[in-house]
Amino acid sequence: MMNARVVIISFPWKSHNPSNFLTDIIHIILPISEKIVLIGGNTYRIKVSSKKLEIRDIGISMHYLSDFKFKFFSALYWIFKSLAAQIKSSIELIKSRKDVEIVIFYAAYPHYLLPLITAKTLRKKTIEVVIRSKNIFILDRLYFTLLDGISPESNALIGVLGLDKYQKKLLPNGSRYIGKSFSIKKKLNERKNIVGFIGRLIKEKGIFEFIEAIPKVLEKNNEVNFLIAGNGPLKNEIEILLDQMGLSSKVKMIGWIPHDEIPNYLNKVNLLVLPTYTEGFPTIILEAMACGTPVLSTSSGGIDDIIYDMESGFIMKNNSPSCISKNIIRALNYPDKENIVDNARTIIDEEFSYESAVNRYKKIISLQYSEFVGSID
Repeated sequence: MMNARVVIISFPWKSHNPSNFLTDIIHIILPISEKIVLIGGNTYRIKVSSKKLEIRDIGISMHYLSDFKFKFFSALYWIFKSLAAQIKSSIELIKSRKDVEIVIFYAAYPHYLLPLITAKTLRKKTIEVVIRSKNIFILDRLYFTLLDGISPESNALIGVLGLDKYQKKLLPNGSRYIGKSFSIKKKLNERKNIVGFIGRLIKEKGIFEFIEAIPKVLEKNNEVNFLIAGNGPLKNEIEILLDQMGLSSKVKMIGWIPHDEIPNYLNKVNLLVLPTYTEGFPTIILEAMACGTPVLSTSSGGIDDIIYDMESGFIMKNNSPSCISKNIIRALNYPDKENIVDNARTIIDEEFSYESAVNRYKKIISLQYSEFVGSID
């Protein structure tokens, strides 16, 4: 079997999630590659040790706009760092030009135009693993025209982003895998009646709507407790709101959770709620399914690929507080949740194991690689 030489270019987001995702991607590509060069920032977070892996850190880490008091200055500084990140990534790509054949852009959108142009100038083959559902028309049209291959993380993103117009460039989906640490450690009927929200505390995740739904749920069932886990610019505002609404005794906020501790929390909650406005292919849903935790979510991005209402989870029509509360009660009272848990766990075992992820990326690299190198063993 061929062994490709691959460079992965990512954007130095402040959030820890992209680094966790990159760690997974590197683990997936290692057995099917001769060499991997990772170009990006915050690379100290990458938990991979291999002679095949070379890390080129660009020395830049982005910030949240709320990190600085003066928002205008913060935005200007962010733009400056974004341009610097693209320039430094391009320079590192040029330095690596003799070592790689394929350039994969992962968690880099929409900040990879300069590295993409550089890769095309160097006559390298380019692939974006599309992990988002936002559609910036002008940029998308430019990127997708320049790219040699497009790998949507979920098939649902093909319709959301209009990728069907680039049918000849579409590659198998680039979803990752769920590690074995995400498993059922406590059966659903042994858990306390806790409804959880785990995610970044931003408006797009529907966190305020979730909080506004809590009193409506408590009117129907006062025995339910709530867990909010995550960090973000709205953390202090949310704590104040919970206090003002008199919900502090019913809602526990625990802040950011290290990734290796998430399975323990997922095994404590009876239902995970994701009332998001926009989404790509949220890993937390897959992790919950692996831990035997039913998921209630809005229909967005790639969610429809894995959550089927009353089969592998629960879908709500919108994220209004009334809709969220009604569906929380519906999910908690559903008589056959064990069947949902079994179906969800089957999806994880069959589609999101490490072996299945390696096979997917073998096809992604092979389809792109074989076109320019020759036949594949």
